[in-house]
Amino acid sequence: MNRNANLVSVIIPCYNDGRFIHDAVECILEQTYQNFEIIIVDDGSDEKSTIKKLEKIDHPKATVLKKENGGPASARNYGIERSSGEYILTLDADDKFDPTFLEKSVDILNERPQVGMVTSYITRIYKDHQKRAIKEGGDSSSFIIGNKANASLLFRFKCWEDASGYDEEIPGFEDWEFAINVTKQGWIVYSIPEYLFYYRNIENSQYDRDVCIRPEIMKYLTEKHESLFKNHIRDVIYEREKQIQQHMRTISVYKNSYSHKLGSAILKPMKALKNLLVFLT
Repeated sequence: MNRNANLVSVIIPCYNDGRFIHDAVECILEQTYQNFEIIIVDDGSDEKSTIKKLEKIDHPKATVLKKENGGPASARNYGIERSSGEYILTLDADDKFDPTFLEKSVDILNERPQVGMVTSYITRIYKDHQKRAIKEGGDSSSFIIGNKANASLLFRFKCWEDASGYDEEIPGFEDWEFAINVTKQGWIVYSIPEYLFYYRNIENSQYDRDVCIRPEIMKYLTEKHESLFKNHIRDVIYEREKQIQQHMRTISVYKNSYSHKLGSAILKPMKALKNLLVFLT
């Protein structure tokens, strides 16, 4: 199938994310780059409010497809298989892009043939505050410690083909595995040094659920990409030791903080009383 040159196919998986889907669609419609199609994949939503909101979406550039629930990787693959663009933009239904992201990232793909994927710095949105983080991008060696790109990003359809799509068997972090697989094919991930992606930190999100099973995911990743991890085992160990050291420093700072010492002083008599009661009984 011939792909439409410079057309961006925006793939938005949606599973019971009706409260945010309007914002996701609007952030695409407001892009300064307007050569796109929007494909929303209803991944088996069973929430009535989400179903109603999806039914109300009516825009000439937007299409809503329905499928049985299969998870984020399955929904993305389903949408990409039915897309027409030379470029693919994935966007989770509860996140947003800056209006200039498409224009800037399409220019990069057009100007740099070795770049397969484009990401950016990220702003994480919490209930009462925001945090910013840098995503560096890079080659395959950059991704063995963690995902150096956002889950939502722009890439060439050819990258998706080279990687044989998103892995639908991995128990979580399918976006990280996809980035590893793409970069193993020789592609580079370019990161725009601007905060152009907005990630909503929602309680019990897919990311939170993935974190809970991280050991199982890492086992899957290292088995599937065994040679890559073997070739960089020293880097993996070094980075893990740095993380452990940072955690230990954080614990040390907390234990030496005034609030911790005050709390310990208040609890000390209560602990002594508890021990005395245990002794008397």
